[in-house]
Amino acid sequence: MNFERFALDIYALSFTALLVQMVVGAILAVRSQNLVHCFIGLVMTLISVAGLYYFLGSPLLAVMQVMIYVGAVCVAIAFGLSLTHKTGEEGLQAPGLRGIVPPFITLAMLGSVLLGLSNRKWVGYPQKIDESPIGQMLLGEYLLPFEVISILLTVAVIGAISIALIRRRN
Repeated sequence: MNFERFALDIYALSFTALLVQMVVGAILAVRSQNLVHCFIGLVMTLISVAGLYYFLGSPLLAVMQVMIYVGAVCVAIAFGLSLTHKTGEEGLQAPGLRGIVPPFITLAMLGSVLLGLSNRKWVGYPQKIDESPIGQMLLGEYLLPFEVISILLTVAVIGAISIALIRRRN
């Protein structure tokens, strides 16, 4: 077995592991009855998506995914979870009969996608994209809007925390 074939096998194996992690995280995020477990599933899914971006040849998108979604959105959700009065079980009900149909629809859609991809010829590694112009634009002409958005998000999180604390006291 030559090195190129071995590297392609390792690449496919790690790509498959990321796909499995993403699907398990998504199922955990959607089907769990505990809000904290839902949050952990969301974080698993978002980190897996960042890994897929990296494997598909776009490390800038992978870093942005981790910084924006995992770093900012999930931290805001974690603050929201920590400031709620619920323990994670109230208000959630078992789906009953309505919960049976969506998994079958999902499996049918997955089957049709896999059937459509079954006749495709698989290619080797993805091509590397030059992302340096995007980074230069973000740190050059778009630096001010980028920083304004980050300040706006920080103010929004501080405002949400202060409103939650005021309501908690009352």
